[in-house]
Amino acid sequence: MDRTYPCELTCLCLINCHQKLLVMQKTDSEFEPSLTFPGGHVEPHESVTAAAIREIHEETGLHVTTPQLCGFVNFDRRDGRKEFIYIYQITVERETPTRALTGTKNEGTTLWLPITQIRKFHLNAVISAVLETYLHHVPRELYFPKQDA
Repeated sequence: MDRTYPCELTCLCLINCHQKLLVMQKTDSEFEPSLTFPGGHVEPHESVTAAAIREIHEETGLHVTTPQLCGFVNFDRRDGRKEFIYIYQITVERETPTRALTGTKNEGTTLWLPITQIRKFHLNAVISAVLETYLHHVPRELYFPKQDA
C-alpha cells in the first residue's frame, strides 16, 4: 500500500515585540479577509526553518535567525491533499517598521498590534487556533479535517 501522497508545506511566524504581534492583512490567500502572520511556502530543497526565515524577510524586511518551532497545523484540503503549516515564534527587541522586499510579491500590509487587541479583528478558524495555542504556550498539532462543502 502506497502511503505517499501530495501535500503542501507552509510556515508562519508569530513575531512578538513587547506584547505586540506582527500581523498581516494578506490580499492573495485563502486566509483573507482574516488577519494572519508572516509566512509562506517551503521551496524544494529548503528546510522549513529556512523557509520561515526567508518568508519573514521577504514579507517584512526583518532579519531573524532563530525562530522556534511551536506547533503545526495539519489540515485536509478539499482537493484530497494535506497541508501542513509549521508554526514558529520569535521575540524581537524593537518594533521595526516593516515592508515587503523590493522585487518580491507584495502579499499585503503588516502592522504591529497589541496581543490583547488581535481577537477584535476577523480571524479564520486556523489563525484563531494558532493564536490561542501561542497565548497558552501549549505546542501541539492543530488538526482540521476536511469539511464537506
